Amino acid sequence: MKRILPIFVVLFFAVATVFAQRITPNKAVLFKATSTECNVCGLRAWDEMKQAIELYEKKAVIIAVHPLEESLLHTPTSTALMENTPQFFGTPSFFVNNQSLPFQWLGEARKMIEAFQEREVVAHPFIEYTIEGNQLKVEVRTQYVKRTNRPHYIAAYVIEDKVKEFQNNRGPEDLHSKIMRTHFGEAVFGELLSTENIEINQEFTNNYTLDIAPEWNPENLEVAVVVWERVGERYEIINANVETEPTGLSTSINILEANEVNLQIQPTIINHSATVQLDLALAIEGLNLKVINALGQPLKNIFSGDLPKGNHTFMLNRSDYTTGGLYFLVAEKNGDRLVKKIIIK
Repeated sequence: MKRILPIFVVLFFAVATVFAQRITPNKAVLFKATSTECNVCGLRAWDEMKQAIELYEKKAVIIAVHPLEESLLHTPTSTALMENTPQFFGTPSFFVNNQSLPFQWLGEARKMIEAFQEREVVAHPFIEYTIEGNQLKVEVRTQYVKRTNRPHYIAAYVIEDKVKEFQNNRGPEDLHSKIMRTHFGEAVFGELLSTENIEINQEFTNNYTLDIAPEWNPENLEVAVVVWERVGERYEIINANVETEPTGLSTSINILEANEVNLQIQPTIINHSATVQLDLALAIEGLNLKVINALGQPLKNIFSGDLPKGNHTFMLNRSDYTTGGLYFLVAEKNGDRLVKKIIIK
């Protein structure tokens, strides 16, 4: 027993450390209520939004909502979010969760965001999303670390950064930051997670699919998710998260994985060139190896045909691509895929 105890203690702390690394502090939502027709929104509030992103992007989900119908970037989702905020009085105004911020608000925002981080964690939403063709596909896993008997809802939202649109006192060419585009599903505040008590370690998985609107730039899309608690007629934020890049293209267990096809690329950030390694446990027929963009459109075909068993090497050259950005290296056979995310500088 004396020899077993130290091992048990080590294992306990190892498991506790992994769990602590996964469960991060709460993340608040910093809302900017704005309008393209608002004069002040294009002056002081415009610059303050840029500062807020620099200061708080890692600590909070930042969203610009256009709740007024006269705004060129208005969405019904934005209107509903501000109707849920009792202190909303017009544009421009700033909020941390549902609480309004004073005129000189940047320092106060830091205090409120940090105070929200220090609250006891109840639930954590984790996001993965992919872009396939003109569809955005999202999976949200919500893990509970504290028991609750309150009605909780999970909601996912599409945010677009760097949106070119007119703004009073800015002109037609400036880029709007963190624009609320829409929500997934039928309800702005999402789906009810459970009608009964939610227990510690209980986990929920929600999947969403949405067509990408023609005016959206897929390379600038982000997915935000909020755990809401229903309190009377309003919703309060329990936790939030945001994912700014797709995790890859959707892949499932397929013939390539079953045949132990191993696809690797080094480096994944390409300034000059990269080496692609394709290791085959068995010979394969009709394989395609290509680079595609975030819309699923092919940019360059690297190889098409049959390959024998063994290791095969291919090269990617930066000079073959006119623009940089996020792309995907895809090995494909009969619709089954292996995918690696790459960034071309």
